[in-house]
Amino acid sequence: MKEFPDFLREHLPGERINKDTLQPFESEGTKFYRLTKDLPGLPRGTVFWEGGILHGYPKIKRIIHLAEGVRRHFKGIFYAEEKMDGYNVRVRRIGGRVFSFTRGGFVCPFTTDRLFDLVPAGFFDAHPGYTLCGEVVGPDNPYNSEPVPYMKEDVAFFAFDIKDPAGRSLPLKERYRIYEDTGVPAARHWGPFTAGDIEEIMGLVFELDRAGREGLVMKSAEGEEEVKYVTLGSCIRDIQATAHLMTEISPGFYIQRLIRIAAISHEYSIELDDAVKLSIADALTGPLVDTLGKVASGEGIKEFFTVYVNRRETLEGLMRHLRRAGVNADLVSVEKAGERYRGVFYRTFPKGTRELRRKIRGYGFYD
Repeated sequence: MKEFPDFLREHLPGERINKDTLQPFESEGTKFYRLTKDLPGLPRGTVFWEGGILHGYPKIKRIIHLAEGVRRHFKGIFYAEEKMDGYNVRVRRIGGRVFSFTRGGFVCPFTTDRLFDLVPAGFFDAHPGYTLCGEVVGPDNPYNSEPVPYMKEDVAFFAFDIKDPAGRSLPLKERYRIYEDTGVPAARHWGPFTAGDIEEIMGLVFELDRAGREGLVMKSAEGEEEVKYVTLGSCIRDIQATAHLMTEISPGFYIQRLIRIAAISHEYSIELDDAVKLSIADALTGPLVDTLGKVASGEGIKEFFTVYVNRRETLEGLMRHLRRAGVNADLVSVEKAGERYRGVFYRTFPKGTRELRRKIRGYGFYD
């Protein structure tokens, strides 16, 4: 039996149909093939199945100088949507079932299990060939351990895009109308704006920062141009949430956030006072010092997660999904919690643990 079926030639040249480019997997009786690298016109995370394709979600450009970035990218009408602080999913009905796909192109058992707690099923009845793109935000999710200041209980879904069967984004006004007609919860939006409204947009950014929000995604009216911009507070929270994993993360992650902080200070003529500087230093060093102490005492680097699901078997499916994605995950406990099941699991980070352990045991290294 061939590993890769002939229908893939409808989407890819023959030389690209191989193990280096595609990863097969099965979910709910459907065989999928996810693209593991970017190809011309097809981003990583694109998924194929017999009779269909789910286009990968494209990367969005970032700006770090708000005024100059807006002037450079928007010559006409645009809108601003709140940038939600969660994980990206694409939701599509396939063969009578609704699947939630991660940015990497995997079916997420957790999100698929909870989907109809979060999104009205009527959307897929009214628009069966469309893909609903959104962000899942909140505590008790299997991907982000960083607390979200404005979400205290459970996860929620916020739509930010709708794509037609060919993978094209619908114009913004059409998206907003569909969200309203179908009751799909969506990210807040403001506008219309032009580049001359920069003072109003700056004021909006300050309001979002004070509320502990992440930032904005600005989109041209036809949806052809998109750029994202984040708040100062979100940069500090990102650093604090990941510093305990610093040996696992590229140094560029921290450098880019420090550059963003400096750019915000420069553009708004904000003097970073001692309290802000101390919060940045504490975000960088506090969690790392705590992690180093645990490793020195013989523990490994771990992150614990709690999730609530409708079906007990979802938890085992979630563990298989995480392991397939290269995550070291172990389920600790499962118990009934009202109408749902409460699962606790942890992720381990052996590479980072080994690196820290060797260093604190006095081994020499080159840097």
